[in-house]
Amino acid sequence: MHNILVLFSLFVAALARPHLADNEGTVSVTQSTLGTYKYIVQLKDSSHFEERFPDGSVIGEYTILGDDGKPRTFKYTSGVGGFKIIDGPVPVAPVDNGVAPLPVQPVPQQLSPVYGLPPFVPVEDTPEVKAAKAAFYAVYKSALDAAAVGAQ
Repeated sequence: MHNILVLFSLFVAALARPHLADNEGTVSVTQSTLGTYKYIVQLKDSSHFEERFPDGSVIGEYTILGDDGKPRTFKYTSGVGGFKIIDGPVPVAPVDNGVAPLPVQPVPQQLSPVYGLPPFVPVEDTPEVKAAKAAFYAVYKSALDAAAVGAQ
């Protein structure tokens, strides 16, 4: 029974891996017990190569399609000095031209309309409620009077 379960789980794991349509890409990974690795991913419109050395430094490059449809390749290193792009079309930071940005302009507030409400009128008790209140207060007053006489 265990053999069937193991074979079935291997079959399911093989089917669960992601597939690329029409074999559009390849992946190659190698690694060692020293913590080094090397992998290459090649897809239809991009690629990535990375290699890590025993000292922890990494070199690599990746290629993507730009907005104009031309491939752009970036080469980089990473290590003690951090991540650095050493070759590729790196974006340029904006230049300070000495002109201050415009201050925040006030925006007129648009409030919701307020509708006039009718004036507040207290709720009138029904005749049944008036009779119940009168009966309650009569019993309550007699209980207070009895408590006052008993306390003396």
